[in-house]
Amino acid sequence: MRTSKLQRRLLLIVTAAILPLAIVCGLALDALLNAQRVQTQASILGVARAVATAVDSELRMTIAALQALALTDPLGSTTPDGLAEAYELASAIRLSHPEWRDLLLASPDGRVRFSTERGLDLGDARVIEPASLQEAVNAREPVIGPMTPGPRGLQAFPVRVPILRDGEVRHVLTAAVDPEAITAVLQRQSVPEGWTVSVFDGRQRRVARNVDDDRLRGSAPSRTLLDLLARLGPRREGVGATINVEGVRSQTAIARMDAAEWMVVVGASVASSEAASRRLFLAYGGGLLVSLLFGGLAAWWISRGVTRPMALLRAQADAMGRGETLRAQKSGVTEVDAVAEALATASEQRRRSEAERQKLLEAERLASATAQAAQQRLARLGDVSTVLSQSLEEASTLAAIAQVIVPAIADLCRIDLLDEHGVLQRKLTHHSDPARSEFIAKMVSNRTAPNDAPGSFPWAIATGKVFLLNLDDAESVAGLEPGLQEFVRVLGLTAGCVVPLVARGRTIGVMAVLQAESRRRFSAEDGALVVELAQRVALALDNVRLLQEARSAQSQAEQANQSKDEFLAMLGHELRNPLAPISLALQLIARRDPQAFARERQIIERQVKHLSRLVDDLLDVSRIVAGKIALKAEPVDLRDVVARALELTLPALQQRERMPDVQLPSSPVPVRGDPLRLAQIVGNLLSNAAKFTAPGDAIRIVLATDATAGAPQAVLRVEDEGIGITPELLPRVFDRFVQGEQALHRAAGGLGLGLPIAQSLARLHGGAITAESGGPGQGTTFEVRLPLHLARDAPIALGDSAAAVTQSLSLLVVDDNRDAAESLASWLEIEGQEVRVATSAEEALERLAQARCDGAIIDIGLPGMNGYELAARLRADEATRSMALIALTGYGRDADRQRALEAGFDDHFAKPAQPELLLARLVRACGEGRARQ
Repeated sequence: MRTSKLQRRLLLIVTAAILPLAIVCGLALDALLNAQRVQTQASILGVARAVATAVDSELRMTIAALQALALTDPLGSTTPDGLAEAYELASAIRLSHPEWRDLLLASPDGRVRFSTERGLDLGDARVIEPASLQEAVNAREPVIGPMTPGPRGLQAFPVRVPILRDGEVRHVLTAAVDPEAITAVLQRQSVPEGWTVSVFDGRQRRVARNVDDDRLRGSAPSRTLLDLLARLGPRREGVGATINVEGVRSQTAIARMDAAEWMVVVGASVASSEAASRRLFLAYGGGLLVSLLFGGLAAWWISRGVTRPMALLRAQADAMGRGETLRAQKSGVTEVDAVAEALATASEQRRRSEAERQKLLEAERLASATAQAAQQRLARLGDVSTVLSQSLEEASTLAAIAQVIVPAIADLCRIDLLDEHGVLQRKLTHHSDPARSEFIAKMVSNRTAPNDAPGSFPWAIATGKVFLLNLDDAESVAGLEPGLQEFVRVLGLTAGCVVPLVARGRTIGVMAVLQAESRRRFSAEDGALVVELAQRVALALDNVRLLQEARSAQSQAEQANQSKDEFLAMLGHELRNPLAPISLALQLIARRDPQAFARERQIIERQVKHLSRLVDDLLDVSRIVAGKIALKAEPVDLRDVVARALELTLPALQQRERMPDVQLPSSPVPVRGDPLRLAQIVGNLLSNAAKFTAPGDAIRIVLATDATAGAPQAVLRVEDEGIGITPELLPRVFDRFVQGEQALHRAAGGLGLGLPIAQSLARLHGGAITAESGGPGQGTTFEVRLPLHLARDAPIALGDSAAAVTQSLSLLVVDDNRDAAESLASWLEIEGQEVRVATSAEEALERLAQARCDGAIIDIGLPGMNGYELAARLRADEATRSMALIALTGYGRDADRQRALEAGFDDHFAKPAQPELLLARLVRACGEGRARQ
């Protein structure tokens, strides 16, 4: 037998005792390092997802703000005034978003309509980055473009939202967002020290970075990051090793966003984790060396006096090598007993290490399985959100829900929704087999579940609780309500989950997800998935409901608007009809006896004109609001406009002790506009001054030109020494129906429409009106500014359109209001005309059959055959085709005038009309009729 020294044998024993423990500890250390590496990667990816969600939320808030602005009426306008109003609104909105460098509106072809940074009129300026604009036009969806230098060289990325009107893209609203907004989002995130976070746009250009943002903005990814992106391919996220732009080796996580083709890149330096690993390995190696050294010394020491207990130690060493649990045995030798105790302790540590390692492995497997299930659930929910967001129609949304649930999640899906009366209505019963779906639907419709039965739809509505139960044992089924037991038995259900559908804090229905043929069961994770799925289903169905309500509200608004227009038209007709005979009767009295009842006639004339003005104001403001005012623009001298306005307001001004002080320049003040509407502007301002100024106080009209502005302007000021305007009322003085406080007798009268109408008409002419007042009792100054018309064609003066009538005509007056017909006939007879009267279209045709006439004045609202039909019939008859036809009616809208001209009338007058103008137009129409013959 080979012999050896005792020191060597003892050293071998100590080494045999320590080496297994070192191996076990090394394996445990390796597993711990691997788990730490996986956890680090998961942490980096979690941070990337969180940052991507935060940046995605920031982009979506910008999109939401632009979409809200795009829904306003001015943003859909294409007129200069509408664009000006949209520009003002956009400028105001931009003040609340300092992160926007610019807010601009562009046409679909890329031409910039206005920019809050550069102004309203930009000529042929076009958008800088047209690709994203064209994408927004084609897709009709919001688009976030890449970062691009702006006109001043500043980096920004465009957020574009198409503006849809009548199913077409009318404009594209764009916010040029400062990349610093994304940097601010990164700064707000809780990122571990030493980690770097970058955001790249769709062209893989760096938008923001939490470190060295200014230096690296706009730079491309590092070569290793590009390689990692290539390996990831179409996947939306991943983790890998890269070298960043500073040359630091990093563990890098990539997460892509939903709102745009952007991505977030998070990098954590591997140096710190490697340093910790090195320290751990050094500690482990040092401990191992120390243990070996200590064992060698102990062997040397024990060898000096230990001879007999070696067999016992060898036996203990062999037992430990076999993995058996050792118990220290006393040998009588202190050193040998110490070694025996050490062997027993090492054996126990080994057992514990193996048990701990097994627990670690089990925990790792469980964590991996949980993470994989959570990832799959998240991916499935993401797919569900995408599918449910594709439509806002109820049928297609329910079909999408059925497609998502059956058969991937369950064998059967059922959804009931609450109607407006709070009653559940069946909306969806879906099984992969259509015949079985129909059978289940009939079965459901023939049964009613009690409200207090757990698992029933009424119970879910009443309690708001989730019901989840696996029905694969008789005891579970026995606890159900009898009706539900029958339902489970007939369908062969193995599991069910009933979830109330809650959207925006309101329960809208119930969803049931059931398992049958597949014999599947619901775990707790499956229940959580169904609950999260129910939240998305509820939101999608509530969006469908909101769309239906919006459509209903829009339909009601359109009906109300149409009813309002019809009411105003009828109101104008009914108010003007009695005014016409009153006005004509007053003129007849004045013709027959100018001295008869002079004061009474003046009173009646003033009140008739006041009432006519109120009717005109009501109809004018309706047309202005609807955008139906059509201007007949021509060159006009504003001096003539002032003269006409003074003539129109003369009845109100004559009641004052002092006439207005008029200061006009000696040279013409040419503008381009509608003479009647311009006179209406000045007349409204004069009427306002006369109403609110004492009879003895002064009113001044000052007309001048101003060449100091960007473009020459005509300036008309109407100043008074009246009651003034309070500071609270001054900002709202041009709002409809707004008036200052008046006494109960309302001596000033009016509806509060004169100033709003004047302001609207001024804006239609490219100008504006401003108001100034020092306060109550300090008087008021209104200033009208209009662009000067510097063309060579001379202004046309406002002359009297009523030409002198010298010839005698044979005329027919047709009006079902006998007072109006006879008063007009009497006035025409005084003018030397031969007049006959008819109160219906049928009577008019009889009179024309007896004797022809040169012309006819016809009311529109006749009983039986109306005025339009009568005119069309007269134009179709060879005998009456050349007659002059004038429509005189209470319907005074532009649409009524257009319809009258299309029916064959030569002209259209609204009651009460000036008889001189009516007769002059009738004479001219007769001459045109003879020319047509």
